[in-house]
Amino acid sequence: MKRIMVLEEYYPGIIVVIGTLILLTALGYIFRKTRIFSEQKTFEQFILFLVSLVGLVVFVLTLPISDNTKQTLLSFFGILIGATIALSSTTFVANGMSGIMLSRIKPFKAGDYIRIEETFGKVSEIGILHTQVQSIDRDIITIPNLKLISNPLFTISSSGTIISTTVSLGYNVSREQVEKALIKAAEKVDLENIFVHVVELGDFSVTYKVGGLLKDVSSLITKRSDLKKMMFDSLHEDHIEIVSPTFMNQRVYDKNAVFIPSDHDKVSVKPPATYEYVTQVTTEDVIFGKAIEAEITKKIDTLIEDMEQKLNEFFNLVNRISDEEIKSKEVQNLNSILEQKDRLKDDLGAVKEVLKKEDETSADGVKLKSLQYLDLKAVELNNEIKELLERVSKEIEK
Repeated sequence: MKRIMVLEEYYPGIIVVIGTLILLTALGYIFRKTRIFSEQKTFEQFILFLVSLVGLVVFVLTLPISDNTKQTLLSFFGILIGATIALSSTTFVANGMSGIMLSRIKPFKAGDYIRIEETFGKVSEIGILHTQVQSIDRDIITIPNLKLISNPLFTISSSGTIISTTVSLGYNVSREQVEKALIKAAEKVDLENIFVHVVELGDFSVTYKVGGLLKDVSSLITKRSDLKKMMFDSLHEDHIEIVSPTFMNQRVYDKNAVFIPSDHDKVSVKPPATYEYVTQVTTEDVIFGKAIEAEITKKIDTLIEDMEQKLNEFFNLVNRISDEEIKSKEVQNLNSILEQKDRLKDDLGAVKEVLKKEDETSADGVKLKSLQYLDLKAVELNNEIKELLERVSKEIEK
């Protein structure tokens, strides 16, 4: 009988522990499903920590012990937490605070190109203590958040950026002729707001700079190379030699020799057999694979969230349609979209699992193209729901 009475004294504490675990599980499920803190994991972790801390304090208060012992235990936990923070290195705390600051000001997001000091690449992951960037050599570079806050940070805008290159030509070539050839080169690369500047009048040559606005920054690396290629070809097409008066070659040439490749020197390059697997994989897909995966995954999650909001709007509107036949037809259309949305979520979950495991049995291009296919499907479904809403709204207005 005594044992039962002693056990009953611990019932409140057991209930608190079970309640705290249930609450933590429920919050974790809500955060995953609603993605309310999808861009601010710091706050999600802070809330879970706060709930755990409150649960611990309530558990101590419900224990069948004296008030002095409870006070001693709470003081001990307070000292322990304070000592943990105090013993943490200054850099650790500074990086954590910098991570919180970055999550608030949001100078960049996953998939953006950034440059800080000598580091340039695409953001693949943003954490509370560090940010990962995938370089043009496909390496993953981990940058402490304190460094991102403490140094000038350059973010390439997703709406477009200026790309440019320079070339030195002799004084014997007409400036108008050069500008015409360089503008033609920039147009072939689909640049907008093209400009040609004279950068320097050197002792032996003139340095020209050609550039323009590139709207599609996803192909930034390729377009920078293409601009140089097109500039090379355009100048040669207009019979402009890319040599300065300091050009020297030990071989003897005729005084009228022109250093432009002839047509028969051009060789057609055949792509390797794997070049057309799935769909063509671009240079950026290979270099920034992880960063692009993070960007597309986030985009699809956002589109699914937007779809679910639109579906709620549909259910609110469809009940206001008076014509039962039209109402039934639109509900059938919705059910078809819902099935596709569920399949999309399942497929996205499967791809995410593969990406987490970093399965080497699948080529990176195949994984990325699978994500890009799901992205297109998500956009298509979102547009279908939008059209459905517009039809229902028009029917109600009749």
